Amino acid sequence: MTFRIGVIGAGSHGQRYLRHAAADVPGMGVAALCRRDAAAGRPLADGLGVRYHADPAALVADPQVDGVVVCTPPSSHFALAAAVLAAGKPLLLEKPLTGTLDEAARLAALDAAAPHPLMLAQSLRWNPVIARVRELWPLLGPVHLVRLAQRLAPTALAWQRDPATSVGGSVLLTGVHLFDTVRHLTGREFTEIDSRHRQVLNPAVEDLFLARGRLDDGCWVDLEVSKYTRSRACWLEAVGEDGQLWADYLLGGVVLRRGKDEELHDVSATAPTLPPLLAAWLAAVQRGTLPPCGAADGLATLTVVDACYRSARADRAMAV
Repeated sequence: MTFRIGVIGAGSHGQRYLRHAAADVPGMGVAALCRRDAAAGRPLADGLGVRYHADPAALVADPQVDGVVVCTPPSSHFALAAAVLAAGKPLLLEKPLTGTLDEAARLAALDAAAPHPLMLAQSLRWNPVIARVRELWPLLGPVHLVRLAQRLAPTALAWQRDPATSVGGSVLLTGVHLFDTVRHLTGREFTEIDSRHRQVLNPAVEDLFLARGRLDDGCWVDLEVSKYTRSRACWLEAVGEDGQLWADYLLGGVVLRRGKDEELHDVSATAPTLPPLLAAWLAAVQRGTLPPCGAADGLATLTVVDACYRSARADRAMAV
């Protein structure tokens, strides 16, 4: 039986979900979409052969929609996610979990009582390079230093230049990828963060941040997001007692060094992450198991985000 999804927020990213759900995930199909811009939403729905809903509530209530994907800006996440959970339908929610830590705590409480636990779309977990790094991680021995950097072009999305809609800038919108990846790879939690940020080209929110954190095993973490450059780069480095590795999760490739030996792992980073992410969500729904990334993960990440903003305001390190 086909699991039919409805997508709320069928902009550029939401359309990726629509395309992959319709063509690349066995057992999954698309039933409906909701887009605020009706002039764009109706033709899109007609072209896909699915129903168009102008109101998110109508999509959630649609009896032909088995599960809902929410791809809207962070300011709307809490209300939309709460509505889907209240309807008792499976939910795949784009990161971040919510716009604020208070909303994240409230949503996590609602999720704990829902018949279907939500899945958070931390898509970087399904990047092939990150997946290989996780496989190699035990070879490093105790890890005492992790570095991640994500350098991207300035945003072309108007809502990412509107604090009322985006809620935050690079710390909230992109930093959550880095915070979650650190937790995913190490299995540890942040205990302290010292973060600074500023605006370079974005007139409304930060597009550069640097942070140094500490995990609960003492490991140091350096994090950077630069979202103002014409070039792109996404890299990760980890230094352990038994070895070290460097990974490029934009262009591909992992280098593992242990002693005098160096291993080159030719891992492509070009495979889209949404098909395996959607498949993992579908499997969790069908089996009635917890999703691989859920509300608790989103809450933990928002705790780090909140500490970053508090640290920047106070100009000192903060407990997470």
